[in-house]
Amino acid sequence: MGTAWDVIIIGGGPAGSTAATTLAKAGRRVLVLEKAKFPRFHIGESLLTYSKPIFEELGVLEKVESAGFMVKRGAQFWMGDASRFVQFVFADGSFTEHVQTFQVERAKFDDILLKHSQECGAVVREECTVTEHGVEGDAAWVKFRTATGEMEEARAGFMMDASGLSNFTGTREGLREYYPGHKKMTVFSHFGNVQMPDGSRTGDILIIRRKNSWFWMIPLSAEKTSVGLVMDKDEWVASGKKPKEVFDEAVASTKAVRDRMMQAEPLEALHVLTDFSYRNSRLASPRLVRVGDASGFIDPIFSSGVLLAMTSGQHAAREVDKALAKGREITFGLRWYGWKTRRRISRYWEFIENFYKVPFSQLFFQPQPHFRMVCAINSVLAGRVSMPFAAWWRLRAFFALVWLQQHVPVVRKIAIR
Repeated sequence: MGTAWDVIIIGGGPAGSTAATTLAKAGRRVLVLEKAKFPRFHIGESLLTYSKPIFEELGVLEKVESAGFMVKRGAQFWMGDASRFVQFVFADGSFTEHVQTFQVERAKFDDILLKHSQECGAVVREECTVTEHGVEGDAAWVKFRTATGEMEEARAGFMMDASGLSNFTGTREGLREYYPGHKKMTVFSHFGNVQMPDGSRTGDILIIRRKNSWFWMIPLSAEKTSVGLVMDKDEWVASGKKPKEVFDEAVASTKAVRDRMMQAEPLEALHVLTDFSYRNSRLASPRLVRVGDASGFIDPIFSSGVLLAMTSGQHAAREVDKALAKGREITFGLRWYGWKTRRRISRYWEFIENFYKVPFSQLFFQPQPHFRMVCAINSVLAGRVSMPFAAWWRLRAFFALVWLQQHVPVVRKIAIR
């Protein structure tokens, strides 16, 4: 049986739309099946500066720039008791090539990317829920339920899973693996009247470090701020409290947050996500490749989600295009994609798993000017995952000092309250 499509993409978020645009611009017949009706609410609202080259290659940069999003030029990290903070200005990093990006409402941002995919030639069908998938011979296939409840089937030379945290194919194939000791839950919403930095620091994201948890505060506009709490799921379960109680108590006991939310007003109900940090044991198999959050997701503390999603979507789409041209069901390039994606994620995972450890915070909140190590950290926070040797060895030196801080004080020991 022939195929009506070259590629079927499950999911129309940043990874799926990036893949769809890349393939459509290459002349491929692309079908995107998205279960929601866009625009729709989504978490992950702070972009990294290295998204810009991808926007340019997709041809969507002008649309993003003209959408009126809050400009982001840096990030601030605060101790929960407001005793210390450190700020990073992307333009000050000697290893950082792109110096500004955006804080985005994902409903609007994702809609821009998906509509751009349609304009480039991809066929997008919203409110279509994929229920089954498989690979047989020379085709991958899916069965899906439409908005009217009818069941349909589609076949293609390749399938790309961009289904997000639901991880549709990985879950069905038993590939999901959770990071040991890193089961988190997050409670978040949008608020008005939050006192955020102004002047030259307008647009900065704030990350507030508590003892075993942290807050994000992302300015989406002068009137709207995204505020979220991330904590251990086991701690939440043991408390026996409802998410709102946990959130309100954490705000009240965290001076750096409480002082900014004295006049805050919720603009919508709280949202809750749990068990979101995981990886898949395999990203590419014959006629199937997983991208974006469906390839794995880590703690959102360094805002890497959208950049990693779009990077994986673009990389995998290019390899799928090559595989189709060669008439191959799997290629070395697709296997290489899996390795590279895990390597990109590992760059942030090293920061994330250390961020929760006291020695890391003691160095991070007391930055030293020596050897431009701060510039190397700045480049990672901006989104540079493929870094020159000059930045790489400085990162290795920084983490060597983190290790040493456990045994011999490199900087003054400070309490994490």
